[in-house]
Amino acid sequence: MKITIEVEIQPDEVGLAAELLSTLRTLTDHVKVVTPAAGAVGAATAPAIANGPAAPHVPPARAAPTPPATQPQQPATSLPQQPQQPQLPAAPAMPPAAPAAPAPAPAPAAQHPTPAPPPQQPPQPQPPQPQPPQQPPQQAPAAAAAAAPQGPQGTPQPLHACVPRLASPATQEQAVADVVATLRAAEREERLPQAVEELVASFEQQVFDNPEVIGSTVGVLPYMSLYQRLPEELRPKVRDRMVAKVLTALTRKRPPSADRTSFFAYADAFATLVKFEAVPMDGAVQTLARLLLKPDNRVAGVTMLGKTVEYCGEQLLRTPETHLANLWRALEAVKEEAFSYDLQYILQTLHALLPPGSQLPGAAPAPPASTPAAAAPAAPAPTSAPATSPPPAPAAAPAAAAAPATSSAPAAPAPNPTPTSMVHMGCYSGHVSTVFTMCYDATSGQLASGGQDGQLLVWGHDGTPASRLDVSSHFICSLDVLPRSGTILAAGVPIDHSNPEGPPPAEPPCVLAFSPPPAAGGPATRMGPWTPRGRLYGPGRGLISFVRSLGGDGEVFAIGENVAATTPGTAAKDVVSLYDASRGGPMEQSVPLVSYGEHRDMVTCAAPWWSNPAVFVSGGRDCAIKVWDRRMAQSVGGFGELDSGSGVVRAHGDMVTCLDTTDNLLLSTSVDSYMCIWDFRQLSLTHGSVAGPMVKLQLDTQPTLKIAVTGAPHSRLAAISTYQGLYVMDFTHLATPHTLIAPPFSDGRPFKYYHDIRWAGGPGAPGQPVLFGASDDPRIDVFGLAF
Repeated sequence: MKITIEVEIQPDEVGLAAELLSTLRTLTDHVKVVTPAAGAVGAATAPAIANGPAAPHVPPARAAPTPPATQPQQPATSLPQQPQQPQLPAAPAMPPAAPAAPAPAPAPAAQHPTPAPPPQQPPQPQPPQPQPPQQPPQQAPAAAAAAAPQGPQGTPQPLHACVPRLASPATQEQAVADVVATLRAAEREERLPQAVEELVASFEQQVFDNPEVIGSTVGVLPYMSLYQRLPEELRPKVRDRMVAKVLTALTRKRPPSADRTSFFAYADAFATLVKFEAVPMDGAVQTLARLLLKPDNRVAGVTMLGKTVEYCGEQLLRTPETHLANLWRALEAVKEEAFSYDLQYILQTLHALLPPGSQLPGAAPAPPASTPAAAAPAAPAPTSAPATSPPPAPAAAPAAAAAPATSSAPAAPAPNPTPTSMVHMGCYSGHVSTVFTMCYDATSGQLASGGQDGQLLVWGHDGTPASRLDVSSHFICSLDVLPRSGTILAAGVPIDHSNPEGPPPAEPPCVLAFSPPPAAGGPATRMGPWTPRGRLYGPGRGLISFVRSLGGDGEVFAIGENVAATTPGTAAKDVVSLYDASRGGPMEQSVPLVSYGEHRDMVTCAAPWWSNPAVFVSGGRDCAIKVWDRRMAQSVGGFGELDSGSGVVRAHGDMVTCLDTTDNLLLSTSVDSYMCIWDFRQLSLTHGSVAGPMVKLQLDTQPTLKIAVTGAPHSRLAAISTYQGLYVMDFTHLATPHTLIAPPFSDGRPFKYYHDIRWAGGPGAPGQPVLFGASDDPRIDVFGLAF
């Protein structure tokens, strides 16, 4: 819908109309000013009030045309930007070598298909041939000037009305023009210092102390870009007051454990001022070194350095080495546990900007190879970190220090391998209808699967069923394994064989449990009969949506269920219930340890936080993600953002479909087509605490169904299933994730989206480059990665 407003103004009313025009421009970009005598007022005749051209509309990422399924896509972030062009896939390398550890393999009869060749590049259009000039040489400059597009004309107005409009690309150009016009007018009236003070105060109130800006993925950068677009003669006065305001806030005394949200936007602003060269880099490095050496300023110094490295790491590395040496010495003084993640991110990011094997400029030479391992710095354990700082890559062991303790910086961790191709290795054949769910037991190296045919299959290493468990009374909608005992848990939806269209069957939903046969001689394929451990029923249970082992040393598991109301006239409740399979006794007699009822609709998924065995997360059809500590009676936080319409916190715009965790990160998918990455360290783990996403992106425009990172070859590698395709994404570098898409099948069969995907591995250790997919096709597809 396009709204056009026409305003008639007398010539002597121009000054009085400025505030009115400012308000109208917040409603629409199409404001036309006319005078009774001259008609529409153009830019040339009324520069003080004419409205400039509207900013170009940036289409949302969802509106981009869907690329062919054979092409790998770079994720479309949720930030307003132009869609990225898909890249043609490289021809996959040879299929990955057989894993060294026991791992399932495709059935022997399956052929290893030859990957489809990449599609041909379309012919590139030829550049237009230069045309002879139509103007005489002496007229060309004038003609070019006349043809140049005119920018928006500014209107003097209160600066607090301009600053919020800097955030949106649609209003930013006009907002900048209005700020410049206001400062120019104040300069003519000899009140420029007061106007600059008003501008900086508006930034403090509406940007630096604004919770919406602090929690935003784009931070203060759109606002701070105003500095670059100010006229040269106005920049020094704005710079001096802005830098003073920012440094005053950052140099207040704080303990290392201080809540960073109180000053994070100021640290972000400092880094942008360095990026825009308002603060010289050598001066910034010296300021950072001084703050790092003071325990009361260290939390701000670490945060400022992290943001500076994020925005302008290359500029930092070009600083004179004498200044950098002082910075590395200051970093050596940072020993607090709260900063270990920040230091790892800072050093890894800087090393990534250098040639392989190089040391940081200004650092002393590396010690001899004979330096004992005990002299190396301990591997930092991730803790709290800035909201937008990418997480570090995992490292198997710390490297030796790059220099003696007096002037050294730790070496970067070994980089994660990047996948170069994904190939379809074959299929597991054994089911006769849709396969809904799978689980992988890393101890035995066996996959289990279940679905619509009432069969629970446990697969051998040769890709054929090693065991068949009859559960013909139920569909299997969810599977998991208790790691300590190897017990398989299956969530069952009852089947009515007699009348599919009639009333529900008498058999209620339940969780079925099966104990494995003994594995002689250590972990090996479990052959032989599995022993039923019973069925877990529940009074008034209407539906079981999932069953999930919560890991750790115990046998605790969670189920999502709909429970009938105990009081007549009240609605049924959607709850997460916890049970302990190690308590002994028949499963039929088990009672919940606790039930959590804070979701407002069906609870669809859950995942343990492997780094903290007491904590797990759940997602639901209410678009919420809840964080739970099983020692507490209520949630200890949530991930999401406040929905202004409903007043509730939502993690996604539609049902949450899957959750998985790695290190201190949570990954989520949703029907809204987005995948999000969240950081547990941004939560205080108290009831009511909320943290927003670190990353929000789309792989295509279709609903996103499943995500799997547990058991992947490294902890920053995720498999993602959507209605359109199967992807593997390396998110070691969050700003530029590397994505592969599964190739077409060599037998020409159409793609069927995957109800479940699993890596051949378990939590806490790198898995094998083997990925399983379960779909409406009774066969389970097996994919391999090459690096």
